[in-house]
Amino acid sequence: MSNIHFDSLRVMVSDYIKQISRTDPESHSTEWFLLKYLRRIEKKTEPPSRTGQVEGTIRSMVRFYVDNIDEKSDLGDICIKIYNEHRKVLRQYQDNDHA
Repeated sequence: MSNIHFDSLRVMVSDYIKQISRTDPESHSTEWFLLKYLRRIEKKTEPPSRTGQVEGTIRSMVRFYVDNIDEKSDLGDICIKIYNEHRKVLRQYQDNDHA
């Protein structure tokens, strides 16, 4: 696995952490658990980031999303946007790496 810059993903996740934290989620609520996943992603995307480490944390968040979050909710929208940004960063990296 190689190093990759996840700057745009990290900024997006940080913004969502701030947004959700402002609501002061109740302990063990869906929002509270999602914050735990987002903080892990934020930590794993700090340079130097390895694709495998970030991939594992994204997969964990996606499993949580599928099991616990309504896809049409605000939290569902956040999870989808983070997943899509992660895929976009990987595609850009692959395009630049093989260009």
